[in-house]
Amino acid sequence: MSVVSIGRLLDLSSDLLLEVDNQFRIVDRNTKAQMHLGKEEDFLSIFPSGYARVVRSLLENSRRSLQPLSLRVPIRTPDGESRTYYMRVIPVEKGFYVSLKPERKSGLAEEIINSIDYGVVLYDSRGGSIIYRNRYAQEVEGVEKLIKEALSKADETRGYREPIEVQVGDRYFLVHLKPFSRNVEGYIVLFRDITNEKRMQDLMSLVDRLTSVGIMAAALAHEIKNPLTSVKILAQTLAQDLEGEKRIMAQRISKQVDRVNDLISKLLFYSKPSTSRPRYIRAKGVIEEVINILEAQASREGVEIEYVEKEDVEVFVDPKDLQQILINLVLNAIDACRGIDGCKIQIETGMSSVFADATKKYAYIKVRDFGVGIPKDRQDKIFYPFYTTKEEGTGLGLYVVHKLVKDNEGIVEVDSEPGKGTTFTLYFKGRPYE
Repeated sequence: MSVVSIGRLLDLSSDLLLEVDNQFRIVDRNTKAQMHLGKEEDFLSIFPSGYARVVRSLLENSRRSLQPLSLRVPIRTPDGESRTYYMRVIPVEKGFYVSLKPERKSGLAEEIINSIDYGVVLYDSRGGSIIYRNRYAQEVEGVEKLIKEALSKADETRGYREPIEVQVGDRYFLVHLKPFSRNVEGYIVLFRDITNEKRMQDLMSLVDRLTSVGIMAAALAHEIKNPLTSVKILAQTLAQDLEGEKRIMAQRISKQVDRVNDLISKLLFYSKPSTSRPRYIRAKGVIEEVINILEAQASREGVEIEYVEKEDVEVFVDPKDLQQILINLVLNAIDACRGIDGCKIQIETGMSSVFADATKKYAYIKVRDFGVGIPKDRQDKIFYPFYTTKEEGTGLGLYVVHKLVKDNEGIVEVDSEPGKGTTFTLYFKGRPYE
């Protein structure tokens, strides 16, 4: 067969056929390649920048080993778009013969990999680049950082059999690494986002700690009340027998005993078993009632309370408990705004998709202020009883909030930044109001 006939057969091929020299220059191509790639002479330039280095490394390995190379690659077209091709490379003395077959549709395996809720990545450790990522991995930002962090934590003595927890920004991932060696030296990386799971674990851990503290505090309160009664009787007796400054001091002792006794009585009340009777109620009615109760007090402090209705919702909660929760949170917000001109409090409602369990629908209520904020090192303590940053505070307001939310099978979260404000978010089982 003549050279001309061979050339015509190559032009009839549906594949893009190229001859590439050892300097990675395109020295010949068929008509199909001419149409798809234009007159580009640098073979590596037809790949996106992140892949060019990987392809070069693979070609050099193929040339050294004299082994053919097959892989799936993205190619830049003259119009600037990227398309996926299956590339086959045969090394020869003067360079490489390359065929590129356009990807027309995904195979069954590809469809399965793209449908799972796991990131799947093929990582080239020599070039430090990602060769392949499935649809899940394409939607996650910072995958390269995630892989490098996982590799730095990997324990080679265990053969990478244990999953590795990695944090990227404010997200947490569970990563599995499997060494891979074929045309590429690297790893198959599987990962999934576990941020919501960790959030739930942290919240449940807080619930357990607070329950233990509440039980212990209730037991101590019972033990303290009896000697306090004796102290008060003795102080009152002394006050009757003494005069002047000493009598005043005895009266002060009696008043301080009353104050401690009042705190203990409150703690015992808050530690009682729950009597909450949750049911579906429209959140808007309770919110408007709380605003009416506290609006005058907020106005005296120069604070505006605003209701932001992203979505009108029904929440599964005891109405009296919800009122108490919101009163405590708004009172805290008023205190946080004290002395700040034009400070505002917003109460927002809507439906939430923050939790991974799609079988449960959650409604949220946010109480947001633009006040002084809470330092990060204090945010994990604010729900503990008697923890307060206020001179006259009892430290029971947020403890009550947490207890009542828990009694109604809800969750409370706090997000705060000093100088910018604080947002408390309440999650309850809920549904849109119709």
